[in-house]
Amino acid sequence: MDNIQKQYYSLCEVFMEIPRHRMWIIALISCCAKCKPTKPVISLQSTPVVGRNVTMRCSSTSTTLPADHGLTFTYAWKVDGRNRTSPGGASITLPVESYNPPGVMCHVTEDEGLGRDSDVLVLTPEYPPYNISISAASVQVKETDNVPRVRCDSTCRPTCSYSWKQGSQIVMTGQVLDLGAANRTVAGSYVCTAENIYGTLESLAVALDVLYSPTAAVVANGLSGTVQVDERGSVVLSCTVDSNPLSSISIMNGTVRLTHVTEVATASFNLTEADCLDSGDYMCVAQNIAGQTTASVTVNVKCSPRLNFQYTARRDVYVDVGQPVRLQAHILAFPRPTFTWLKQNGGTDEPIDVSKWRQYDNAMTSYIVTDIAEENDYGTYYVNVTNSLGRFRMQFQLGKKAPLPVPENFQCQNKAGGYILQWTPGDDAETRGVDFVVEQRLPQANWTTVSAPVESDGTLRQVQLPLSGGSTVFFRLYATEDSAMTSPVMASCSTFIAVVPSGELSFGAGVGVGFVVAVVAVAVSLAVVCICRKKRQSTRNDSPRQKEEESVYHEVAASTATVQHRRPQDRQSGEGTSRNTYEALTSDRDTPVEAPSYEQLEKPKLYVNMAVSADDDTERG
Repeated sequence: MDNIQKQYYSLCEVFMEIPRHRMWIIALISCCAKCKPTKPVISLQSTPVVGRNVTMRCSSTSTTLPADHGLTFTYAWKVDGRNRTSPGGASITLPVESYNPPGVMCHVTEDEGLGRDSDVLVLTPEYPPYNISISAASVQVKETDNVPRVRCDSTCRPTCSYSWKQGSQIVMTGQVLDLGAANRTVAGSYVCTAENIYGTLESLAVALDVLYSPTAAVVANGLSGTVQVDERGSVVLSCTVDSNPLSSISIMNGTVRLTHVTEVATASFNLTEADCLDSGDYMCVAQNIAGQTTASVTVNVKCSPRLNFQYTARRDVYVDVGQPVRLQAHILAFPRPTFTWLKQNGGTDEPIDVSKWRQYDNAMTSYIVTDIAEENDYGTYYVNVTNSLGRFRMQFQLGKKAPLPVPENFQCQNKAGGYILQWTPGDDAETRGVDFVVEQRLPQANWTTVSAPVESDGTLRQVQLPLSGGSTVFFRLYATEDSAMTSPVMASCSTFIAVVPSGELSFGAGVGVGFVVAVVAVAVSLAVVCICRKKRQSTRNDSPRQKEEESVYHEVAASTATVQHRRPQDRQSGEGTSRNTYEALTSDRDTPVEAPSYEQLEKPKLYVNMAVSADDDTERG
């Protein structure tokens, strides 16, 4: 077609010189106008960005000759196959509405001639970040453990850069939040920011929860360390705990729990009308899933010296000549007291002989010891206890150890449903406080210790025991003092069981009720066999049988609980100390001087739990 067109235009130049052939020239030009223009090319006038407009231009060249033929192009546009009008003709401005690349094509036509299509131009739009996401919205970790990594992703063109902020502070750049080992200071919210040249976008916050074990502080009346309070004053114990999560808090006095609350940061306990026994260390124990801690405060209650009846006081001590001696006093007092030991000599009190006796003082305890007791050491001793608030005097009696008195007239008597064992104390057992241990032997059984209180009217002692079955039961009785024990004296009881025949009983006039009644008769005594044996030899010379008995005795002694002061336990149930506690345990030999009586100091105590609301899991004092 192009060769024919060239030939036509060559002929046009020739025939232009011949006027009569002008009609042929016009016909030839009309034929050439129907030739196609060059293939259009689309060029971008700006970068396509989502949310903005982009301008494109379509370019083509006419192939019609001569160049000044005056013919014009018309343009048609298509976007993704759909026609789009363009007032600008060769140029078109379109909004970039999609992140997906659209295909754009233009078509060029010269007047009524043939047209040509451009290649499809695929627009690759750029855009600010969108569709941002994080791999975890919350992270929980224990302190010192490595924090789990969190990744941030966003769709961007061109590629985004990333940063992590805590509050307004950038803490890290890059897609991954990597904080390493956790500590409580890194806890909080973290936000990822994606950014490119077109804009920024923030993610949802990552909540980092760092679990850590408690740290505690406890104060008494607002003071830490060692706190002094007046007797009968109040003490408010307050514990503050820093932990995550919240802790369970207990305020303790030794092993006694005064209050307990859960999932809190603070706890309090109010100690009203404090006295000497309230002196000591108070602990705050806090615990959560990450660990446990304790804190303590020392409370010293100002009081004049007095007997500490939480300890057994041995006032009367009996030893053989040549044996070691120890006299000991346990005292309650604050400020810390001084101890002065004296021995009564001819109606006057004289300081102990320091060349023979050694004195040891340790806070509220003082004792004197000597390695070898002599005849002239026996007698009456005193300890004077003094502080700035008063003085207390306690008496001891050191005597020569005499042989243990063997129980006299030990016998067994049957009674309805049980036995009565009776004996007279013998010698000076009343004054020396000798104890007694009873054992019984059941039929076809070993000797077992009888657990029953010993009753006394001053001249006769007895133990009442229930029936144990069998026809004959044997009993052994020992007198004991410290580690010494007499040989046993023995008694036995015989019983029988009688059955009442069945019969008929009548109740009321005219009403008869028949039934069979089986009655087991109460045990009655057929005979009492009393076997009393006395042996005054020392346990050091016991036979193998006696050693067996001594072993039984020691088992009994080990199982016997010493009566202790129970005031801390009473506190937990809201009870105070008995008003007569000091009266019961302080004898005429203990003389308080310049000190108030215990009745004036001790009243039933009221402990108020100030810690939490009633909804809390609280043990209230």
